[in-house]
Amino acid sequence: MQLTSLALRQANPATAAAILLILFNPLGIDLYLAALPAMQRFFQADVSASISVFVFSLGLGQLLFGPLADRIGRRPVALGGLLLYALSAALASQCDSLPAFLALRALQGLGASASSVCAFTMIRDCFSGNAAAQRYSMLNGALNIVPALAPALGGLLTEHYGWQACFLFLALAALSTSAWLARLMPETLPPQRERQSGPGLGQMLRHPALWRYGACSSSALGLIISYVTLAPGVLIDRAGLSSATFGLLFGANALLIMASSLAGLQLISRFSQRRVLHAGLGLMLAAGALLLGLAGQQGAWHYMLPVAVLSVGFALTLGPAASMAMAPFAESAGRAAAILGCAQMLFAAALSALLAALPLSGERALGSAVIALSLLCLALQRAAPRQG
Repeated sequence: MQLTSLALRQANPATAAAILLILFNPLGIDLYLAALPAMQRFFQADVSASISVFVFSLGLGQLLFGPLADRIGRRPVALGGLLLYALSAALASQCDSLPAFLALRALQGLGASASSVCAFTMIRDCFSGNAAAQRYSMLNGALNIVPALAPALGGLLTEHYGWQACFLFLALAALSTSAWLARLMPETLPPQRERQSGPGLGQMLRHPALWRYGACSSSALGLIISYVTLAPGVLIDRAGLSSATFGLLFGANALLIMASSLAGLQLISRFSQRRVLHAGLGLMLAAGALLLGLAGQQGAWHYMLPVAVLSVGFALTLGPAASMAMAPFAESAGRAAAILGCAQMLFAAALSALLAALPLSGERALGSAVIALSLLCLALQRAAPRQG
């Protein structure tokens, strides 16, 4: 059954709301990347930690807001998260001390975690099976609109109005979205489930589907975040690309992920989720082999060609993996989304930091991780019972 018992008239507005909610995750990072040098001059300190603070808060906050969304509903948690996001961004634009700025970035990450966990939970409320996997792929495609466009917008805002304009834009965007969703966003938590506690955290963590398919989605996201982390060292420092050319390549790859995610919608409708997931993992494995095989070559192509293959594999992996990880938890979708989202963000942050610290070239570090994690995920799938 592709749709749950929720009426179809709720499902489409819920999908649109989920797409809007999920955009504030990458916006909170990508919009102000171009402003980092100006911010470092303003604070007279390295402000790159503000990204890590946001990511860790985004991950851990989902463990709080997922169960809360199961208890009181998706609407209040999502809308409250947007308001917290807007308030913290507005206050961050007025900061003149780095500790206060970092504290507000942590609050902004909490706001993003509330809207993010509700986005994935609403999809699970409304859809199941291939239909759910297609909607998760849609979310993934929407996510990659932001990396393709936000850095350029942030650069323009910073150049003309200063770095503070980036955070004022985030505040205005979150406030406007919350006002729009307050009128149109449906409550997808069925009334009969509002008072049910569902399975405990330990019981959910022991469920094989959650850790088996959660490992796939976490690995895929971690590898893409690692590519982004390692790319400046490979492409700018070693290959000698200009910042403008680097930005174009970065945006082009984001568009490739978006297009691949949309293509994944058609593949999921034609084939099973499991087959699409296997294809994605196979492409990721091939990308790892290419990274190692082309390591040490001159120019940007030896890195970006394998990364393009990795990106297509990532796009095909993430939707089915997220859908199959959450499939058993119709009665506790908020908790399941929280566990999955937290695991993805924390694993991505840890993996990218580890690979950046290794005494290896970027392509060798990434290639080794891609091969190891792809083989692990494929082995987990071989042991999985037939599903989707």
